[in-house]
Amino acid sequence: MAPKTAALIFRVNVFLSFLAGGLLWASGAIPGFDAPAQWAFDFLNWPVDGDPGEMTKLSKFMSAIGGGVLTALGVLNWILVAPAIESGEKRILNAALASVLAWFVIDSTASVLSGAAPNVFFNLVILALYAVPVLAAAPRD
Repeated sequence: MAPKTAALIFRVNVFLSFLAGGLLWASGAIPGFDAPAQWAFDFLNWPVDGDPGEMTKLSKFMSAIGGGVLTALGVLNWILVAPAIESGEKRILNAALASVLAWFVIDSTASVLSGAAPNVFFNLVILALYAVPVLAAAPRD
């Protein structure tokens, strides 16, 4: 895969999964604006059944924190990792892979243990859309 193509695929994933996803998640903390987050929580814990679970004060607070962190990671990936895909900066690409694998293992394990195993499928999709462009652009020694 050409580096520019890999970077484009990566940026699309970062935009949808990190930037838009982070803002969507953060909306769960804002009364009157939380309907999209409620739907997303229901969707990510497939099947969609109209019951995303109770949004307690703590879960709203965690949505604010999680949404902010996810959006910040999106900005970081857009500004740092996407250009590294184009230029083949091995150190940044290795750090990106290590961080996304850490996220995948922790998020997927916690999802299963909390009763939201269907989220692992969505995590696999995000992992593939993140890792494939990075691996395709990684310089070969």
